[in-house]
Amino acid sequence: MATAWEAASAGARADRQVVLRTSIVLDRDTPALGRLAGLARWGLGGRVGSGRQWFSWLHIDDWLRIAHWALGDDAADLDLPAAPPPSGVLVATAPQPVRNAELMATLRSVVHRPPAPPTPEWVVRVGSIALRTDPGLGLTGRRAISTRLTDAGFTFRHPDLREALEDLLAR
Repeated sequence: MATAWEAASAGARADRQVVLRTSIVLDRDTPALGRLAGLARWGLGGRVGSGRQWFSWLHIDDWLRIAHWALGDDAADLDLPAAPPPSGVLVATAPQPVRNAELMATLRSVVHRPPAPPTPEWVVRVGSIALRTDPGLGLTGRRAISTRLTDAGFTFRHPDLREALEDLLAR
């Protein structure tokens, strides 16, 4: 899907073009974090399937800063690099992706819940019907790291998953 989206933007008339390939954005008001935190709070926050699938993520504050930077907003309170971001595709993701097992353990710890039993793949598939979601969201993953962002001087305010979750869930 990302490749098709990027190809569709190739003919755009612009002096400079930045296409963001965004990982899962963590924000307390989104279904992704809401469902995960809810599962953990109800004692169901064990690893999903094998737990080895990668989870690339980004705190909403950092996503907004990347978007402002890409748009050329140089507001001092955003603490953005002076130079514009590189043109082309930028992977908008935190610098430290984690495995699903680590994600769920960290989330349980942040919401002060004990270890939970794992969720077998078949339960995820059946549960996805009730939740009206794609089971692949929990059973597959990608390990994405944005070297272009860090090479361009972008500094993440929330590079660590535990700190990001604490920030979002304590608000």
